[in-house]
This record gives sequence, structure tokens and C-alpha cells, in this order.
Amino acid sequence: MSKHFILSGLAATVVNLLMNAGAYFLFLKDVFEANPPVSAAFYEQLVRPPGQLIGWAMAATSLTMGFFIATVIQWSGARTFVSGLKKGVIVGVLFWSSVNFGLYASSNHFSQTGVLADLPCSALAMTMAAAVAAWVLGKENR
Repeated sequence: MSKHFILSGLAATVVNLLMNAGAYFLFLKDVFEANPPVSAAFYEQLVRPPGQLIGWAMAATSLTMGFFIATVIQWSGARTFVSGLKKGVIVGVLFWSSVNFGLYASSNHFSQTGVLADLPCSALAMTMAAAVAAWVLGKENR
């Protein structure tokens, strides 16, 4: 593992986390509240309130996603911001389509409206994280 790979994974983690958090607080929270998949009482049993989130697990999921993105980008050979965008949009749309439609098909965690709102937000965050990861990886050759 090179220094640039580790830096690209950390950069992808930060970009992905910030973009997903921003999308949630600016847009998705309202969509999810307006389009609940289940009753409010049942939803409260499923979802932890902010004060009960498990910090180490949030950090682990953020880091594993960031390094997943960096690994895919490294394997793809993308080494510029634009090439990372191109690879990232494909991976982001396919990955999040699979996750969102799979959850919608098999659980009560999302409404159809929630799925259709979350998909572009999550795919965009992954795309931008992939572009930054490729840019960082490209610095290794300079």
C-alpha cells in the first residue's frame, strides 16, 4: 500500500462523508420525513436518534467506503479528476442502484420516493469521492 493510496482513501472518505451528510441535512431528511415507509412509532424503533449513534461504527463505515472507492479507482487506472469522475459516475450509479432498489424490494427502510431521492445524492457523493481519489492517486506519478 503506497502513501498515495492511503491518502486517496482518506480523501475519498472525507469527500463522501461530507457530501452524504450535506445531502441528508439539506434535502433527504425532509424527503424521508415526508415519505415514511412505515408508521412513525415503528420507524422510531428502527432508527437510532443522533444522540445514540455508535461513533466507532460510523467511522468504520465511512473509512471502508472511502477505501472501497479508492480501491476501485486504483484498479480502474483513473489518475485525473476527470477520469475519476467518469469511472466514479458508473460505479456510483450501479452501486447505489443496487443498494437502494435492493433495500426497497426487500425491506421497509425506504419508500419509493425516498429511494429515488437518495439514489442521485449517494451516486453524486461517490462520483465526487472517486474523482478526488483519482486526482490524489495521479499525484504519485508526478
